[in-house]
Amino acid sequence: MTLSPSSRRLQAALPRRSLLLGAAGLGVMVTTLTACSSGAGPTLYTLSVVPGQPAPGGPRFVEVRQPTIASGLDRDRIVTADSGYKLTVSANDAWGDSLAGQISRTLAGDLAQRLPGTSVFAENDAVSTEPQAYVELSVTRFSAGPSGAVQIEAALSVKGAQAGVPDTSGQFYMQRVLVQAPAVSSGTMAMVEALSQLLGQLADQAAAQLRMMPPVPPESSPVPASAAGSHHRK
Repeated sequence: MTLSPSSRRLQAALPRRSLLLGAAGLGVMVTTLTACSSGAGPTLYTLSVVPGQPAPGGPRFVEVRQPTIASGLDRDRIVTADSGYKLTVSANDAWGDSLAGQISRTLAGDLAQRLPGTSVFAENDAVSTEPQAYVELSVTRFSAGPSGAVQIEAALSVKGAQAGVPDTSGQFYMQRVLVQAPAVSSGTMAMVEALSQLLGQLADQAAAQLRMMPPVPPESSPVPASAAGSHHRK
């Protein structure tokens, strides 16, 4: 069968048209994949140890326990404001680690800087030393407050240790505290810096209480069995 000139031109054009449509479809797919993969993740923030006034005194070993965090604050995204009735949560800024873990490690670092003769460690750190005192926080506000000032509201307690657990029968300190910094310029970085400074103020209070604790008497040295069983003969 002989094709007319117009039919031959149409047949030659079909492969080229299919190729162009395929290339266009591939371009759409590449653009879609690029758009999906180029979405930036959240900006991560961490608390930092701030310097204080070193002074002697305090127990030899102190453990900063994992703090209790109010459920509204215990999230990956950073709570930037708490009006008392409404929490504002950042859409793009997040904590680089759990908030409880960051607070305990930062507070431990603050205390270690202020108590140069004390070994301070956070709960769940890989240490085998038994603490002689505990520091605990229960945090209910960790953001800008209703006035715009950055605030930490928490219950702070300092307790001695008895058989590896907090001793509530002896001397201990517990106080509801509210520390705040002036309203900061807009931005999560400024707020996180202010929160780090406020944690340093809590560390000042905890360090003062630790220095007031009575010294832990050294354990009696065991008597060697050979010495215990020996007798002097005249």
